[in-house]
Parts: sequence; C-alpha cells; structure tokens
Amino acid sequence: MQAKTALAEKKALAEKKAAADKKAAAEKKALADKKAAAEKKALADKKAAAEKKALAEKKALAEKKALAEKKAAAEKKAAAEKKALAEKKALAEKKAAAEKKAAAEKKALAEKKALAEKKAAAEKKALADKKAQAEKKALAEKKAAAEKKAAADKKALADKKAAAEKKALADKKAAAEKKALADKKALADKKALAEKKAQADKKAQAEKKALADKKAAADKKAQAEKKAAADRKSRTPTKVNSRLQIDSQQKRDSRTELLTVSVSLNTGKIVAIASIGILASAILLSAMVFIAG
Repeated sequence: MQAKTALAEKKALAEKKAAADKKAAAEKKALADKKAAAEKKALADKKAAAEKKALAEKKALAEKKALAEKKAAAEKKAAAEKKALAEKKALAEKKAAAEKKAAAEKKALAEKKALAEKKAAAEKKALADKKAQAEKKALAEKKAAAEKKAAADKKALADKKAAAEKKALADKKAAAEKKALADKKALADKKALAEKKAQADKKAQAEKKALADKKAAADKKAQAEKKAAADRKSRTPTKVNSRLQIDSQQKRDSRTELLTVSVSLNTGKIVAIASIGILASAILLSAMVFIAG
C-alpha cells in the first residue's frame, strides 16, 4: 500500500513533473514563439518603420524638394518682385531726385534771385548809407575844418599878438639894452674924451710951459749973448761976424723949436676936436636909439 502509494505518489510526482516539464516546455515554446513572434513582429515593425521612415524620408525629400522648389520659386518671385520694387523704387527715387533737383534748382534760383534782390537792396542801402555817411563826414569835416580854421586863425592871431608883444618886448629890451650900451659907451667915450682932453690939455699946458720956459731961456740966453756980443764988439771987430753967425744959427734953432711946439699944439687941438666929434656922434646915436625905442 505504501509502495503503491509511493508509486502513485512517484507517478503523480512524475506526472506532475512531466506536466511541469511539459508546461515548462510549452511555456518555453510559447516563450520562444512569443519571442520569435516578437522578433518577427519587431522585424516587421522595423521593416515597416524602415519603410515608413524611407517613405517619410522620401516624402520629406519630396516635400523638401517641393518646398525648395516652392522656396526657389518664392525667392525667384520675391527677387523678381524685389527687382521690380527696386526698379520701381529706383524709378521713384530717380523721379523724386529729379523733382528734388528741379525743386532744389527752383529753390536755388529763387534763393539766388532773392539773394540778388537782397544784395541789390543791401547795395542800394549801403550806397545810400555810404552817401549819407559821406555827406555826414563831409559836413563834419567841413565843420571841423571851419572850427580848425577858426581855431588856427584865433591861434595865429594870438600867436601874432604874442609875437608882436614878444617882439615889442624884445625890441624894447633890445632898445633899452642898446640905449644902456650906447649910454655906457657914450659915458665911456665921454670919460675917455674928457681924460684924453685933460691929458691933451695937460700935455699942451706942459708943452706951452716948456715952450715958455725954453723961450724965456732962449731970450735970456740971447740977451746974455747979445750983451756978450756987444761986449766983444767993443773989444774986437773980427769976432763980430763970427758971433753974428752963431746968433743966426741960434735963432734958426729957436724958430725950429717954436715950429715944433706949434705943431704939437696943433696936434693937441686936432685930437681935442676929434674927441668932441666922437662925443657928439655918441650923443646923437643915443638920442636916435631913445627916439626909436
């Protein structure tokens, strides 16, 4: 029983094991099938994904190409539009530039005309101002010249008056100095003349006295000689002739001395007369200077 039980248990165990192995094999198979199916599916999915990817890439490429073509067409169109716009813009700018140039030329012409008119007006005004200024300057210069002339005339009159006064003062001073000099000279001449006259008078007096003394001596000598001759005459007649000759010689000498004294006296008179003439001239000159002053 126990063996049967054990066999049964063993059988049951073997069956259980076989069932477990079968189950494990089935599970393994199922797992392998599942894995193969999964791999097949994965391969199919991969293929499908690759095909899908290739299709997508093809589509993307086609879309990209189309997009590129579209973009190129758009860019071409945009370039054409841009070119047309640029040409239009250039034309507009050219037209605007031409209009601007025409406007600028018109404005420049207007400004030039305005400037010319302004310049003409300014020149006209400047000419008028210059004329007014010249007239004002001429009037001022005329006035200044008149004032200058008046001042010059006044100064000339004052200078003339001052010069006349100065000249009169100088003439008066010169006349006074001349008079003083003439008076001094006249006084000196008068003094010199007086001294010369006194000297001449003294000399003449001395010469006159000397002549009188000489004459008295000569008379005395002649008288003595006459007396001696008379005495000799009474003594010797021969000696009378000789004595007469001596007397004649002495008389001639006496006459010569008298002539010399007379000439000296005449010289003194001439000097005195000349001194008086010089003194009179000096007095006359002083009187003329005094009258002129």
